[in-house]
Amino acid sequence: MEIRDLDYFLACCQAGSFTAAAREVHIVQSAMSSAIARLEHDLGVSLFDRSVTPVTVTEHGAAFQAAAQRILDAVQAARDDVAAVSGQVRGTVILGYTLNTGPLDLAAVLADLRDRHPDVIVKLRQSLTGSAGNLQAVLDGSMDIALTADSAPPGTGQPGTGPLPRGVILSPLVSEALVFVCPADHPLSRRSSVTVADLADETILRFPPGWSVRDTVDRVLGAVASAIEIADYALMLKLVQGHFGTTLMPTSAIAAAPAGLRVVRVDDARLRWNLSAAISASRPRSAATTAVLRELSQAAPPVADAS
Repeated sequence: MEIRDLDYFLACCQAGSFTAAAREVHIVQSAMSSAIARLEHDLGVSLFDRSVTPVTVTEHGAAFQAAAQRILDAVQAARDDVAAVSGQVRGTVILGYTLNTGPLDLAAVLADLRDRHPDVIVKLRQSLTGSAGNLQAVLDGSMDIALTADSAPPGTGQPGTGPLPRGVILSPLVSEALVFVCPADHPLSRRSSVTVADLADETILRFPPGWSVRDTVDRVLGAVASAIEIADYALMLKLVQGHFGTTLMPTSAIAAAPAGLRVVRVDDARLRWNLSAAISASRPRSAATTAVLRELSQAAPPVADAS
């Protein structure tokens, strides 16, 4: 079984046509057909259903598709690791990010990485289910590194929603307090700080389940089945301005209070937002992944005392 035949097979899976796939990888159609025939002979099964147009993978072909991609990824990683021995860090890193990275300047991190390692390609991804989705993506291998927020004290390795999923390692990057945001004419707006008891009767606008701020607020203030859910800081602030409710968000997400709003400190150490970089504990870490993780760690500000 030749590595290039795996490349050709995956091209056919994507194109749905031997002719189109051959054109994409710059070979003649007969060479593409021969490559697929070799694979089918080696495996003893049909990989494509040729009776339909476009051609589709068979059940065996679908199983082989995932395996072929893993093999090619491993081959590329091996090549990158060999290059790293000579000081050439290269490769592609899938980096999951969060809606807010706090005082961690992700754009500056990527700029520094480009300057130091121009052959490292970073592809940014964002999960629709927030930090929980990012953690799952690290587990299933669709992300190499994921920025993920949690509500645990820095360095504990425990997200606010419960024990850290097995197979994931967290590197703490940022920790900051959540603040209470309310309209300027709100009864609590002139206070220097508020307590959890003060917020008991508030309509707190919350992020959807899976987002760390939601997990933290639910854990400390209690879950509310009828919560208004918004996965957008800017929209949330506009709704607070419109007196739809009040909210809690990380300090850095509201550097200066917009017109008509007040930001009040919350006197409760449990209401914190922490950002970490998550990686797999079981998959080998490429030189490119290590370089990105190092840049993130070096750019992280000193973690403030959570007390």
